[in-house]
Amino acid sequence: MKNNMITAVVAGAISAMLSFNASARDVKHELGTTTVPDQPQRIVVLEFSFVDALAAVGVVPVGIADDKKRERISSAYTDKIGEDWVSVGTRKTPSLEVIASLNPDLIIADKTRHTAAYDTLSEIAPTVVFDSLGGDYPSAIAQLETIGAAVGKPDEMKARVDAHKAKIAEIGAQFKDAGNYKIQFGVANAKGLWLHSPVSYNGSLLKSFGFTSGMAPTEGAVYESNYVKTSLEQLSTVNPDILILGRYANPSFADGWKGEALYEGITAVKNNRVFYVEAHVWSRLRGMVAAETTARDLLNIMKQVQN
Repeated sequence: MKNNMITAVVAGAISAMLSFNASARDVKHELGTTTVPDQPQRIVVLEFSFVDALAAVGVVPVGIADDKKRERISSAYTDKIGEDWVSVGTRKTPSLEVIASLNPDLIIADKTRHTAAYDTLSEIAPTVVFDSLGGDYPSAIAQLETIGAAVGKPDEMKARVDAHKAKIAEIGAQFKDAGNYKIQFGVANAKGLWLHSPVSYNGSLLKSFGFTSGMAPTEGAVYESNYVKTSLEQLSTVNPDILILGRYANPSFADGWKGEALYEGITAVKNNRVFYVEAHVWSRLRGMVAAETTARDLLNIMKQVQN
């Protein structure tokens, strides 16, 4: 019954696509080249960074993988896209049935999370895939040009990206002695701590400002190379001068280490340089708004460090 439902809804989506009276363009992405309408009107996005991209050029999506928690779409985005989107479920496993029911003419998906579903998504609507979860900051910015073209807003996207780069450069110029500090960001929930490595979105953003990292190079899948589950012993080996933590639980797993000699011996802890930031923005969003917020937060942190 479920498969029949998907088939029926997909057939409706295909019919809607065939009747779409617009020219088309070819868009190159992580999994190939896809022909998309010149001005797509019904876009579904499956990662928060793609919400950021659409909000940047004033394009309103019909569906968002919002993890079934609408509050995760911040006011920085809803001020531009409104709140009338339909939730298509979680970013990890979005509902194909709900996506198909929206009759989209473009789907923007993530390489790590959605490659396995790419063929099915492509049956529903033209699908372009970019590396959000596994990508670094430079690639996240570079792919915006392609997303802008895919949604028919190349000039508007270029203007927003140029403004973003100017803002980041302005803030970055204030980190004159960044190379003197080993800095580390991680997120902690009730069950563990995950450090964001230098090849992750935030790790590479910090690196672009000139900060160094005590993490050794890692290889493997995204959750082995980018987001590394870390023990107290491993954290003490990284031994950052500045430790920035985002809590998904309060108290978090890492808070349980307070008072332990190994934790208290970490340079950042000894020097009262452990800082807390909003985990959702620093870790999940991975777009221009996230980078600009991170930069501003980091500037405030460094003012405290240097006072």
